[in-house]
Amino acid sequence: MIIRKLALVFLGLLVPIQAASAKECLLSHATYREPRSGAVLQFRPLANEPAALTAQVFSLSVPNTDQNLPADITWTNGKNSFPLGTIRHPCTDDDREAGLQDGSGLCRICDGQVYALTGGGAEQLNAREATPAPKGLLLPDFGVAFTEWADFAKANPDGSAWDAFTLTGCSDD
Repeated sequence: MIIRKLALVFLGLLVPIQAASAKECLLSHATYREPRSGAVLQFRPLANEPAALTAQVFSLSVPNTDQNLPADITWTNGKNSFPLGTIRHPCTDDDREAGLQDGSGLCRICDGQVYALTGGGAEQLNAREATPAPKGLLLPDFGVAFTEWADFAKANPDGSAWDAFTLTGCSDD
C-alpha cells in the first residue's frame, strides 16, 4: 500500500516536469515525425535566412536514404497572411520541364499551408520565431506529394505517408 502511494506521488511529480519540458521547447528547436513513412522534420533557429518573411527553417529526413531536404515556412503578404511551408530537392530535368524549379535553384516537392495540431484540433501556426512547439503539425497534401516523389518511392517501394507529424523531441542547438 505504501509503495503504491509512493509510486502515485512519484508519477504525479513527473507529469508537471514533462509538461514543463514540452512547453519550453520552441518550434525552432523541435523535431517531428510522420509515423507511417518515418519522415522526420528537424527545425533549427533562423540564421541569416535570405527571405524576409521566413519564420522557420527545417530539414526533412527521407527514410531509407541519407537525404536531408531543405525546407522553410514563410508568411504570405497581406491582411490575411498565412504560413506557407515548402520542401525542396535538387531538380531533375523532368522537374525543370514541369516548372517546379523556384527562385532557390531547387525544386518543390511539397508546398502548402502549415497548421499547428493542438489538443483541440488544427489552428494557424504562430508567426513569431519564439513560438512554443505545438504537439503536432499538419501539412495538407504532404503524404501524396512525398510518396509520389521518385527518390522516396525508389527507397521505400511499399511506403506511404500521411499529412500529420507528431512532436518527438527538442534539440538544444
